[in-house]
Amino acid sequence: MLENIINNMKTQLTGELQSKYNLEPDKANRSVDLAKDNLLNEVKHRAGSGDMGGLLDVLKGSKGLAESSAVNQVIRNYVGDLTRKLGIPDTMARQIGPFVITFVMNKLSGQVGAGGAGQGDLLGSLLGGGLGSSLGKGLGDKLGGLFK
Repeated sequence: MLENIINNMKTQLTGELQSKYNLEPDKANRSVDLAKDNLLNEVKHRAGSGDMGGLLDVLKGSKGLAESSAVNQVIRNYVGDLTRKLGIPDTMARQIGPFVITFVMNKLSGQVGAGGAGQGDLLGSLLGGGLGSSLGKGLGDKLGGLFK
């Protein structure tokens, strides 16, 4: 789901990065791919540790983006990647990071809020089928090995 949503909005988001931040087309395109990678990595990390509640609250709209430690971590990692991997100046990356992640998270939230996906469907599709092993380990550890 995450990949489909990002692919569907990639042209729009790439265009906005070019017009708002004067990014070259290649850097704008690669910026969107980095956002997807950072979001997927954070979801996998949170799922593996059994800490998906805060992220789900954001996706369901019951918690604001700025209140989520998961979203804030994605933005921090993404800003660092923009600077290290694409050579975007830090001051510009600090503007692009929140813009792109907020844009993507709002689209994801819209899918959940519109009934487009349930929580289990959303997590399973975000993780590309790796949900069982990631969640099983994290939750199993938290619940005394019940899921091992």
